[in-house]
Amino acid sequence: MADPCFIGVDLGTSGCRAVAIARDRRVLAEARVGLPAPTRSASGGVEQSPELWWRAVVPVLREIAAGIGSARPTSLSVDGTSSTLLLCSPDGAPLAPALMYNDDSGRAEAERISGIAPAESPARGASSSLAKLLRLKDRLSPPRGTLALHQADWVLGRLSGRFGVSDWNNCLKLGYDAQKGCWPDWIRALDIEPVVLPKVLAPGTPIGSLTASVAEETGLPAHTRVVAGTTDSTAAVIATGASAPGDAITCLGSTLVL
Repeated sequence: MADPCFIGVDLGTSGCRAVAIARDRRVLAEARVGLPAPTRSASGGVEQSPELWWRAVVPVLREIAAGIGSARPTSLSVDGTSSTLLLCSPDGAPLAPALMYNDDSGRAEAERISGIAPAESPARGASSSLAKLLRLKDRLSPPRGTLALHQADWVLGRLSGRFGVSDWNNCLKLGYDAQKGCWPDWIRALDIEPVVLPKVLAPGTPIGSLTASVAEETGLPAHTRVVAGTTDSTAAVIATGASAPGDAITCLGSTLVL
């Protein structure tokens, strides 16, 4: 039987990268595709079409599939920029461009959140996912059942055909209480309906398998398992091998994370 391998996709500011590793952590294949710069506005808005992400994901996965030889893809996951958010229909069609992680145009929305959210909540601030949700809701007047998804959530939905799922790392800035494992009661006071918050899973939890169309498009087998993702900085820490209390990592990219 062919040896298993595991595929990770990273969506960053300037490009999309993918890697396939063996069980012993050997790198079997790598791929990279650039992304155009997001659109910026004088009000602090930073937007990008989610379709650009998908057009980058497909070729990197196709290159990975061609480069792993006889290895058998077992699972695939995605990390994306923290607090990049879009609204989409239940079948994943974006209602508008996504608001990127560094979009801070939601200052008025952030003030609403600060009035009710606990002082320690990561959902506070104009660049939080929650501020972006409120801004998009007010701008778009979305229909009932509209989903709020992060960058990694949406790409994983395109891969698996299952939308409306996220992970607890991405959802921190959307207000999720990871300690209690639920959405807090105070979010109800913001009146986010008709937008639906995602179902939150632990990173690495199986979501489904590649759809038949994605398998055909990328060359990866349809039985490849798709698992819940994480944020870019969290993935960077995992990639370094840090695993014990006292380990410290500094990640320098378009932002600095300690």
